[in-house]
Parts: sequence; structure tokens; C-alpha cells
Amino acid sequence: MSQIDLVAILFPKEGKADRVVELLNEISIYVKANEPGTLKYEVNKEVNKESGAVEIIMMESYKDKAAIAAHGSSEQFKAFGKKLKDEGLIAKPMQLKFLKNVGGFSSRL
Repeated sequence: MSQIDLVAILFPKEGKADRVVELLNEISIYVKANEPGTLKYEVNKEVNKESGAVEIIMMESYKDKAAIAAHGSSEQFKAFGKKLKDEGLIAKPMQLKFLKNVGGFSSRL
């Protein structure tokens, strides 16, 4: 199996970005400790200079399909999704972009 890289973009409602980041950082601790097949799980934020709208951009890498399936089916991930819904934190559905490297490099390490 080959590595799976993706970008997940979350669209918090106005004033809710900090709470979304808080929840993502909480689940990140669990992922790092319990999901060895999750190779990268970065939480990033972009603020639109004109509108002030915030997007949370996740950069994720998984060892293989089994690792991404384990992540998506974990009780912690399901609880995270429930909190997003129950607390009314998200303005529109998350976008997932599955990536295929076609050149360049990711690190000099």
C-alpha cells in the first residue's frame, strides 16, 4: 500500500474558529498517541484579508488505506464530528482533497 496525503478544509462559522482549532488540537493529541498509521496531522489556519473569513486547513498523511479508515472510524473522531454539529461550529461542509505528488520535494531532512 502507498501513503495517502490529503488536505481537509473546514469552514468555521464567524467567531467559532478558535473553538474548532481547540477541538482539533485535542484530537491531535489522541491521534499522535494512538494512531501510528497517521504520519502527519497538522492544524493550520488561513484568514481572508478582505472578508476576515477563517478556514482551518488540515494537512494529513496516512501510511495506507487501513490507517485512514482507522482514523475515520475511531470513537474520538466520531465524537469530534458530533461536537462540531452539536455546537453549531461549521458554516458549510468540509472539503477533502486527496493529493498525488507529481514532483518537487517535501523536506531537506
